[in-house]
Amino acid sequence: MPGRTIDAQTVGITQDKIAAKVVDGILDGNLITSLFISNGRKWIGESDKKNLKYAKSEAMGWYTGMGNFNVTQQKTRVQMKWTPASVYGSVTLPGLELSINKSLPVIKQEALEMESAADDLLDSIGDAFYGDGSSDACDGLANIVDDGSIATTYAGLTRASYNALDADVSTSVGSIALDTIGASIDGATVGSNEPDIIITTKTLWRAIEDLLFPSVTASYGAAGSKRGKVNRLGDVSMGTPLQGLAGYTAMWYRGIPIVKDEKCTSGYIYYINRGVTYWAGLPHYKYGQVSLGGGLIEELIMLNLRITVLLGLGLKIRLIKTVKQDSS
Repeated sequence: MPGRTIDAQTVGITQDKIAAKVVDGILDGNLITSLFISNGRKWIGESDKKNLKYAKSEAMGWYTGMGNFNVTQQKTRVQMKWTPASVYGSVTLPGLELSINKSLPVIKQEALEMESAADDLLDSIGDAFYGDGSSDACDGLANIVDDGSIATTYAGLTRASYNALDADVSTSVGSIALDTIGASIDGATVGSNEPDIIITTKTLWRAIEDLLFPSVTASYGAAGSKRGKVNRLGDVSMGTPLQGLAGYTAMWYRGIPIVKDEKCTSGYIYYINRGVTYWAGLPHYKYGQVSLGGGLIEELIMLNLRITVLLGLGLKIRLIKTVKQDSS
């Protein structure tokens, strides 16, 4: 520090202290990884297949007497297919340096480097969650929550041929308003299936906060909303201990938590149903599931997760993203 010097003679006979922790100063918050990977499913087989009903049968109608029935065999289903993606993280350490570290370690270098790589891997997976599934990556929200503008095909099918694969996408929203949010929720709702979480950026989260809580002196019951926490297991009531689970500040609108993610694509609001949007992991043939937890690196969000080496992201039908042009 400027102006703070210690005499060399003193330094030469005094042992300094190195904290047995490393502070993370580079990785962003990674909410989406916590939400999806910690609730992941097990991948089984060479691919994940689901049948999609894309048309209503035309072999039906009103009749009298003996009738005149349509006996043509109806083609109403087609098969969707996902294949796993794989991700890696390399750690290279010279044996000499490991030997030196082992002689008098403050922190075990091998364990630290492995944990650091695990954190970096989780961070990269978080980026891929908002990606478009290109370059061998897993499917991401950019190509899952899409109407064909980014990805013309999804799950092995052409979106132009199967409208059910199209998400409800709004790209000319203008200034955000509660009516916009409500319309987006309605657009992502089919019957009783509606979004159960809304993810956006910090900037848009603050804009929505201003809409729900217009005055710092007003009641926090304004607009029928509340503030609280949400974690990977669901909603956490205000004042309830998180008991070691990562918790994120959330606002509720229409009973749906709205959370902010530093990795979320700028200008986007995603309305997601986690019941049909999921992560599936394929255990490594030799090592099984790989633990990415640890405690040597201090960070804003500690994730104690178990994920697998070979990975894939699952099904989405009729979710929504909203692009906001103006945050005023």
